[in-house]
Amino acid sequence: MRGRMNKRIYWLDVARVCAMLGTIVIHIACINWYDIPIKPYPWLVYNLFDCIFRYCVPVFLMISGYLFLNPEKDFSVKKLYAKNIKRLITAFFFWSFLYALITSGFATQRTFSKEIVEKFVHDLFYGHYHMWYLYAMLGMYLITPALRAVAKNRKAMQYFLILSFVMSYVLPTLQMIPAVYVSAQFTYRIDISMVSGYSFYYLMGYYLGSEEITKERAKKWYLLSALGFLITFVATSLMCILEQYPDIRMHEYLTAGVCLYSCGAFVFFKRKFENVDPDSRMMKVVGYLSELSFGIYLANDFGIIIMKKIGLVPKLFNPVLSVILLVIVDFAFSTAIAALIHKIPFLRKHVM
Repeated sequence: MRGRMNKRIYWLDVARVCAMLGTIVIHIACINWYDIPIKPYPWLVYNLFDCIFRYCVPVFLMISGYLFLNPEKDFSVKKLYAKNIKRLITAFFFWSFLYALITSGFATQRTFSKEIVEKFVHDLFYGHYHMWYLYAMLGMYLITPALRAVAKNRKAMQYFLILSFVMSYVLPTLQMIPAVYVSAQFTYRIDISMVSGYSFYYLMGYYLGSEEITKERAKKWYLLSALGFLITFVATSLMCILEQYPDIRMHEYLTAGVCLYSCGAFVFFKRKFENVDPDSRMMKVVGYLSELSFGIYLANDFGIIIMKKIGLVPKLFNPVLSVILLVIVDFAFSTAIAALIHKIPFLRKHVM
C-alpha cells in the first residue's frame, strides 16, 4: 500500500485512493452479509457492491509490486528491513493495540480479568480482521529480493505469472465446481509455494505498470476484466441463492474471476490517468488522500464499529442509498483520524 519513488507517479495515486475507497465499500456492504435473507433484493445489491470493488486489495498489491520490483530502481535489502519492514511491523502493533482495546472488551469493562487479558493478547498479535493485509505485505517484502531477480527477465516473469495464474487461481477456482473437484485433487500434492498466494499480484503490478499497453491490448484486458467480474458476481449469486447460505469463496482474492477483474482495473488506472494534470485541484486532493490511504485503510473499521453500536447499518433503509451514505460517513471519519495522526511527525514516520 505504501511505496515511494523519486518521481511521483500520479496514476498510482488515483489507483491507491480508489482501492482505499473500495475497501471501505466492501466493509460497509458486508455488514449485513450473514444476517439477511438471501433474496434478489436487497441481498444481491450488497453482493453487487462487493463485486464491483473487489479489485481493491489486488490493486494495492500491484501498486507495491510496481514500486518495489523495478530493477532500475536502487534497492537495498538492509533498507528494506530497516525501513519498510520495520515500519510495517510498527504500524501493525500500533493499530492492532487500539483495536484490541475495543475487541477484547477492556475499553468498556476496564478490568484485567483473565478472559479479557487473553483476548487482548490474542487480538494484539492476530490483528483486527482487515489487518491480514499487513501480514500479506510482510510476505511480499520478504520475497522482494527474489522477485526482483525474476523481474529483470521478461520471459522469466511471463513464465512465473502464467504458472502462478494457473496453479494459484484457475485450478482452485475450478475445484469449487463439484464435477471438477475430485479430478483436481492431484494439484494439492504439487507444492509450488513460491508462485502461490499474492506474489502473482505483486509481480503483475510491475509487469503491467512497466509495459506499454496499446489501445488494442487495453481492450483485451478490459474484456478479460469484464469476464472476471461476471464470473465473480454470477457464480457467487447462484451459489448463495441455491445453497441459501452466504458463500464467499468466489469473492476470495485468489480466484480467477477476481484476478482477471483486478488486472483489468489496474490497466484502466494506468491508461486513464497516466497523463493527468498534476496541478489540477482534483489531483492535489487525490495526492493528499493517497498520502493518507494507509492510515485510512487501517482506521476505517473504527467508524464501522461505532455505526454498528448505534444501529446504523445498511439494512435499515434503501440498500443503494444506505451503502453510499455509510461509506461517506466512514470515509470522512477515517480520513479525520488519519489526517490527525499524519500531523504528528513521530506517528507519521512509523505508523502511516
